Formats: sequence, structure tokens, C-alpha cells
Amino acid sequence: MCEREEPWWREFYGSEDGIPLSFFPSDEDTEIEIEGLMSLADLKPEMEIVDICCGMGRHSLRLAARGLQVTGLDASDMMLCKAAEAADGPGCELVQGDAAALPFADESFDAALNLFNSFGYFEDDGTNQRALAETARCLRPGGRFVLETRNRSFQILYAPYNMEVNLADGSPAIISCRYDRGTHRMHSTWSTPGPDACRLYRAIIRLYGIDELREMFAEAGLVVDQMCSDYAGTEFEGYERVMIFVAHKPEAGAGEHEA
Repeated sequence: MCEREEPWWREFYGSEDGIPLSFFPSDEDTEIEIEGLMSLADLKPEMEIVDICCGMGRHSLRLAARGLQVTGLDASDMMLCKAAEAADGPGCELVQGDAAALPFADESFDAALNLFNSFGYFEDDGTNQRALAETARCLRPGGRFVLETRNRSFQILYAPYNMEVNLADGSPAIISCRYDRGTHRMHSTWSTPGPDACRLYRAIIRLYGIDELREMFAEAGLVVDQMCSDYAGTEFEGYERVMIFVAHKPEAGAGEHEA
């Protein structure tokens, strides 16, 4: 059959096709991101951090190599297997789990990460909000959180509305995107080429505006300290491809306000 009814993210990241179709950054670009994360989140060796939606461990494994105690969490068994195969040394524990129901005790981590546009995957806003609340729950007071997510304005303008891409075996597929202004969701479909196209995969991602995300952070009990457009810490001005939020969980009784 052409169509499948599993949750899109489970099917997409359960297949090795999800790797080339995601256009992950190169090793060189990932190293630049790691340098930026160390500064943005003020990460130090021996700190305990959680990398939520860690995928193949692009960030988790590199941070563990720098002496941090990293827990990488992902829902995809396939992606976690890739991370385990790439692991080279101690310091990184890989856990299968749900970002909206983290399998960790309260105040377990000094810092949390959610990177490479892994936010907004759930079908309803309440579950996406719960993912932020769960992150806050698992942070120690004063702990930092870095969220990289899509800039809605950029994504609407520059999403690939009809582009040929390659699957894991090198065969072609066509990606088509449409934005639903009523639900603020980007719908992406990968299909076989030709007049008898068969749908291979789909994705439905909630794109949040800046003000919406600020409100969601506040509701989760997180204080936004900085908004960047890259890992060098460049201030976000509104037109860039991604938004990087740097936030922290206040100490008990602290009367802090957003930047």
C-alpha cells in the first residue's frame, strides 16, 4: 500500500531514509555547533546534561568526548542504534523515550538540549507544551536549556515546495510542502516520482512564532536569557533560518524576568 497511518515521526525516523532526507549538518558544522553550545549553555566537564531528541548522537557523543556526562534520549530505535555504533568511549548513556514524558527524576540535569528542529512534532499544542514542562522538571535550579527550532517566517518562504531528493539507497523521491495557516503547521510529503506517485513518508510540524514560544517557556517555568540566529550567539533579528533560545530554570524564590 502507498499510504501508512503510523505517527509520521515514528515511521520517518524508523527508516534509514530519514537520515539523508533530514539533511543533517556536516561534521565540520556540527563541531562549530558544539563550540557554540559550550559557550551558550556554559557547559563544563563533569556536568550532567540531557540531549532530548538526540538522533544519531551528533551532539551527545561529541559533548561526552569533552568530559560531560551526557544522556541522549530519542524515540527512534534506529537512530539510537546508529548512535551506539558511533559511540567511542564512556560518558554517554542512550535512552529510548518520549520528549513529552521524560523517564528521568526531577532535577536530574545541569543542562538540557533540544536541537536541530526537533520541537513541534506532536499533534497538539498541549503535548508540545508538555515537552517544555518536562524539560523544566528535569532541570536543576539554575540549569540551562538550549532549544533550536525553525523560524516560521523563513520556513514558509523557503520550504522545498517541489524538489527532488535521494533516499538512503540513492533512488529519487520528490518532497512537496504546504503551510496550513489555520493550524500553523508545515505539511511535507515525500513521494515516488512520476504520474503514479506513491507517498513514502510525511511530516507535520507545528511552527511557532516568537511570542508563542516566549509564552510557552514562561508557562513551563523557564526564563529566556537570549535569542540567537546561530551558535556563535548572533542576536536573532527575525529573518534568519533558525531561532536558538537560551533559557534557564530559576532558583526557588528568584524574582527573575526575561531578557
